[in-house]
Amino acid sequence: MGDFDNRYVALKKESAYGTPAGSYIFGEVDDESIRHTYDLLTREDMSRYASSKSVTGKEVSEGGVNFAMQSDNFMGNILMGVMGTDTVGSISGGFYPHTFTEAGTLPSYTFLVSREDKEHLYKGCVIDSFSVSAALNEYASVSFNMMGKSEDIASIAAAGTTSPTFADNLPALYFSNAKVFFNANGTASDAVADISFDINLNRDGDNACGLGSTTYVRAPPVQRRVVTGSITFNKVVHSTSVAEPTYTQLTTADGHELSGSGIELKVQFGDDTTADLLTFNFYKIRFEAADANVSGRDTNTMTVNFVGLFSPDDSKVMDIVLRSTQSGAY
Repeated sequence: MGDFDNRYVALKKESAYGTPAGSYIFGEVDDESIRHTYDLLTREDMSRYASSKSVTGKEVSEGGVNFAMQSDNFMGNILMGVMGTDTVGSISGGFYPHTFTEAGTLPSYTFLVSREDKEHLYKGCVIDSFSVSAALNEYASVSFNMMGKSEDIASIAAAGTTSPTFADNLPALYFSNAKVFFNANGTASDAVADISFDINLNRDGDNACGLGSTTYVRAPPVQRRVVTGSITFNKVVHSTSVAEPTYTQLTTADGHELSGSGIELKVQFGDDTTADLLTFNFYKIRFEAADANVSGRDTNTMTVNFVGLFSPDDSKVMDIVLRSTQSGAY
């Protein structure tokens, strides 16, 4: 199919920062925006009417990747880059449950990006932020932003040098065979119209640099982890039997929080009957005030933003469970 055969994104987990190891894992991505960039330092002095000197400062790679949610090995590697630890359980229904927790050292990756004519190599890449967005009866969308060393220009190869393989061959997950649970209630809500959330690691690129190099010499360190999100309900929730936040709770003077021991918000994707395919568990949730305005003859809905907080009762903000065919940890 011509040039479309030479468009792909793949990654390798690195054995040390900037040192790729193993085989490439290819992702079925929609688009990418990874690029080489640098700071231009321009000298201005008082003796000339225009600048006469300029040098290149820090050189890095940065950008993002968007794709439909799949419980494949590409997704498993991205989740590992966000969370840090993968604990593998016993096989069930042909899949191994991988539980990702906020612990350990977050790995770095080498990204291979083919753009029709050439393959571009980006080493020392780390995940800076991760986002999920899902609307009723639509594919669930995933995106992540990365930051890494400057592009490895010496390794640019002709497109087609690497043969892409998509061994997992799994369908994308969509927000119909999905469930959202509140406050450890065993019954899922049937009023959630869409949900989105972001995990931001706020990496410090400035302090990943060092003398003698124009690019990163170590993985940009993680600073404060920030989890935010938004939920839209297909009606204004005034009463509920499944622990959804009600309008009254959201407008009280002290606001509304789901806290205590256990999962307070569970977002499950997949229709497998034996276990979840991909599940995001949040252990302490604080809601903002609700937006429940009306417009014309449109249906009256309710949108509420939230933040995911560290739960002292559970010693974590969240964890993620992925069921995949891989038997070993990512």
